[in-house]
Amino acid sequence: MIKVCADKTLGIWQGYGGAFTEATAYNFAMLSNEKQTRLLDAYFGNDGTGYTWGRVSIGSNDFCLEPFEYIDPENPEEFSIEHDEKYVIPMIWKAQAYADLTLVASPWSPPSFMKNNRRLQEGGKLLRRYYRLYAEYLNRWIDEYARNEIKINYLTPQNEPMAKQLWESCRFSFRAQKKFAYKYLTRELDDTRILMWDHNKSKLSQVAKKLLKHAPKDVAGLAFHWYDGTFEDELYEARKKFPNSIFISSEMCCGFSEYDTEEWKKDAALYANEILNDINSGANAWIDWNMLLDYNGGPTYCDNNVKSPVILNKRGDDFILTPIYKTIQQITHAIPAGSKIIRLENDYKDLAAAAKIDGNGIQVLVANVSSEEKDFVIEYNGRHFGGTIRGYGFITIDL
Repeated sequence: MIKVCADKTLGIWQGYGGAFTEATAYNFAMLSNEKQTRLLDAYFGNDGTGYTWGRVSIGSNDFCLEPFEYIDPENPEEFSIEHDEKYVIPMIWKAQAYADLTLVASPWSPPSFMKNNRRLQEGGKLLRRYYRLYAEYLNRWIDEYARNEIKINYLTPQNEPMAKQLWESCRFSFRAQKKFAYKYLTRELDDTRILMWDHNKSKLSQVAKKLLKHAPKDVAGLAFHWYDGTFEDELYEARKKFPNSIFISSEMCCGFSEYDTEEWKKDAALYANEILNDINSGANAWIDWNMLLDYNGGPTYCDNNVKSPVILNKRGDDFILTPIYKTIQQITHAIPAGSKIIRLENDYKDLAAAAKIDGNGIQVLVANVSSEEKDFVIEYNGRHFGGTIRGYGFITIDL
């Protein structure tokens, strides 16, 4: 049964978005002007997914054409974002014509000379003698984007701080995250606020306690990823402990497989389950990973191919709106940015659900995340509402 908790509201849902990776921006640049416009309509237009959030990488990551740095290790005084000006910044400008974007920026690694392994890749740590210089570096990047009329609203100090990856990565203990962010970043940033963590959800309530308790006012909340599971109870507990903080889902994608509509419906169901559980557990916004990859799940310089909701066709001269995209679109139309979210208690394993409340009452969106038809019952104020939902289907119930 799905029970509507009329006395438990979760605040205003702030919206959805995707990452302006170099891979996405490069693929976008390969399209004709007419098809670029159609893609922008699909993502940022009111009839599309209505994205109002975005994520930007500070420096290179696995979905770049090649590794790069903004600063010359041999001449650290020289700093340039010229690399971003070729693909990423032009795409953001075009998206800004559609929506007032809220942007989250994340570094995958500090400059190589600041790390103990002297490499962008394979983890390593930021040397403590560079904490102040690195904080200045991040703020300078934000200032350079501002000069290009792109405002960065939030900064995460490190993407996946507990991971050692073959691509750009850097390890930060909880103590190091707090020291760097609280003591150094907060002194540098002006209008940009900090989102801590930017990693998985499996122990998010404990993470929130470690990183948000006694945090300075410039720390707005946590960002998190979905890769080790949905963990809706962890998110809800974190939300209850820190009701004045914001919780942003900052990255999601599924592993690569050749395009097949029926097969990709399974991954679309993972998206439905994740997004609706995030909404129902107190998240404030959701940001996908790459918005546009090629037919082979790239480009990625380190062969970390994955799926994106929209992909280029085999010729690379047009794009395909996959079942993942259509699932996101269904959810964004049913629960748009600005919706007041009401809490549900959901006992169904194969059904995901979230609800909004407005002047017209309560609307519950239910998604079947299995391939088999399912029956369901919704309880609200002693009344029961039921129905049947087809495999991988959606249904909206007005209460």
